[in-house]
Amino acid sequence: MTGNPLLPGLCVMMLGAPLARTAETVLHVSPDGKDQWSGRLSAPNAEQTDGPVASLEGARDALRRQRPAQGFPGPVRVQVAAGTYRVSRPVLFTPQDSGTPTAPIVYTAAPGARPVFTGGQAITGFRPG
Repeated sequence: MTGNPLLPGLCVMMLGAPLARTAETVLHVSPDGKDQWSGRLSAPNAEQTDGPVASLEGARDALRRQRPAQGFPGPVRVQVAAGTYRVSRPVLFTPQDSGTPTAPIVYTAAPGARPVFTGGQAITGFRPG
């Protein structure tokens, strides 16, 4: 009795299917960015028409614009470059900004970066009393 010569290859393909990983989506945040850009690039392009976003709020909004109707197919990493980020109001996240167990959304510093978020404001003009 002879078997189907395609069966062993088919079994290997089926076993490997769950191991296939969907590519990670990376969104970049940088003080050199603009919140109108896509965030898909880590630095502004030569034409200054696209590059990183400039804030966490910009990253959240870019993900909202880019998210497919069925959600992201895989993990999303928002990578924040070194620099100082001025925050004038709280950044609000809603359920639509959540990831899923198979496609988590993670905000993290870029490798080796130490981003600083500050809501402080310099106060000047005081006279000695």
